[in-house]
Order: sequence, then C-alpha cells, then structure tokens
Amino acid sequence: MRGRLVASAVVAALVLGATAGCTFITPQVTMDHYDPSDGIGANIDGLEVRNALLLTADGTTASLLINVVNPNKYGTNVHLQYLNSTGAKVDNTFYINGNAVKSFGGTDQAQILLTGVDAKAGTLFNVFVQPEGETGKQLALPVLDGSSSEYASLVPKG
Repeated sequence: MRGRLVASAVVAALVLGATAGCTFITPQVTMDHYDPSDGIGANIDGLEVRNALLLTADGTTASLLINVVNPNKYGTNVHLQYLNSTGAKVDNTFYINGNAVKSFGGTDQAQILLTGVDAKAGTLFNVFVQPEGETGKQLALPVLDGSSSEYASLVPKG
C-alpha cells in the first residue's frame, strides 16, 4: 500500500512537472517590445520616440506624427533630417524641455511638414533623429494616407 502511494506521488509530480515545465524554458512573449500602434518607436541617445509615422495625400508633402519623450533632467535640441526627392538634405530642429513630452501632428498640436518628398502611402520613409551632440538614429517611418478615419483630418492638403 505504501509503495502505491509513493508511486502515485511520483507519477503526479512527473505529470505536474511535464505540463508546467515548458514555462521554465520558453521565453515569455509578453516581455518582447512591440509598437502597439501604426507608428514606430525607438530609444535614441536618452530620448524616447513613440508612435512616429508620416501622413500624406499626394506623396510629395507629408505631416510627421511623433511623440518625443525626454526623461532627462536637461532639455535638448532635436534634429530631424531627411532627403527630399532631389536628394537635398532638409533639417528641422525643435527644443524639448527636460522631463517632458513633445508631440507633433495632432489636431491641436504644431505640425512638422516634410515637403518635396517621395513618400507614397504604404511605403517607408527614412528620417534621421538626432539629439544635440549625440549620434542619432535613422528611422524607417511608415507612410499612411487619410483612408483611416482617425487620420483623415490630420493629412496635409497637397
């Protein structure tokens, strides 16, 4: 009788270990970073870029939707650079305070318009983001049009 109890306990422990063992060796997907919206995000030399994307109606003028988070104590200038359709480098600069969020492109926010570009909806467009005095990073931003209702009023008129 005692042997049966020990055997039952061993079998129960093996079944429990076998069914729960995969959680010990399988990485948790919930720990993977992903962008939960249409735009992309990146951490660039101490700044956090969130939900960055371009909106266009004609593919030659695009509005940049972007949120930049500066968790640092001090403010900084941020350079946004891109190549227009003729290959000329265009530079837009804005200042962000320390411990602040700066947003562009929304209904009640300032706009950053990229003009003279070749950015058709459905493609990716490269924008280089560089905090003052830092290395920076090139981001391939998704280009969308106004066919989605949440973006219809934000598309620049071409």
